[in-house]
Amino acid sequence: MVTEYRSSNSTSPNRDGLTAEIYRTLKAEITAGALKSRERLYETVLAKRFKTSRTPVREALQRLVSEGLAEARPDGVCVAALSVQDVRSLEQANRALQSLAAELAADEGSEAGTAHLEGLMARMEECAAAHDLEGWMAADQEIHRDLFQLSGNRWLVRLLLQMESLIGRVRHIALRRPGRLEESTRQHRAIVDAVKSHDGKAAYQAMYGHLVVTEQNLVELLELLEPLKSDRL
Repeated sequence: MVTEYRSSNSTSPNRDGLTAEIYRTLKAEITAGALKSRERLYETVLAKRFKTSRTPVREALQRLVSEGLAEARPDGVCVAALSVQDVRSLEQANRALQSLAAELAADEGSEAGTAHLEGLMARMEECAAAHDLEGWMAADQEIHRDLFQLSGNRWLVRLLLQMESLIGRVRHIALRRPGRLEESTRQHRAIVDAVKSHDGKAAYQAMYGHLVVTEQNLVELLELLEPLKSDRL
């Protein structure tokens, strides 16, 4: 459910700052599924919600379109749809990039960096044991982002963060399969151990294998969902 927005600076907010805030809010709602695929994003409605003119709303929507989270159509802007083939293509690209990031993290990561990564991994394992799905997903995101940063490649980080937003819209579905939470936790442990050992090849292979299984589970479940049998998310 989309919550009502209250501006923290209702007097005369900087337009660039307001545009960024609208963008972040809508992006989070699209990623979390609060805004559904094909849902229209009306400038007038959003301007009223964010208590601003249509200009910063329009700029925020243009940014979402450029990132693939929204689509510009003749009748306006709507949340972008994803087909199963879209998901396959995204996962293929994401797998290549994340495997490279894991390899570079193993090769380039500092001892302090890998120690922090181990702390995140321990938290994930605790959440898995407690069946704390929300906590597990937060730890999962932090582990992957940590690996991005440990890679030391800022262009790779930018691409992966953009990919994260697109795939995040459906990635949680893969955890619906019984036993997948525990299986994924073990796969993350293999990745983290390889990075800690500075074994780039093992880190690459562990990440690649993890994301192959993730895609397989995700696509199988998506194909069972009625809206995806002949249409798009």
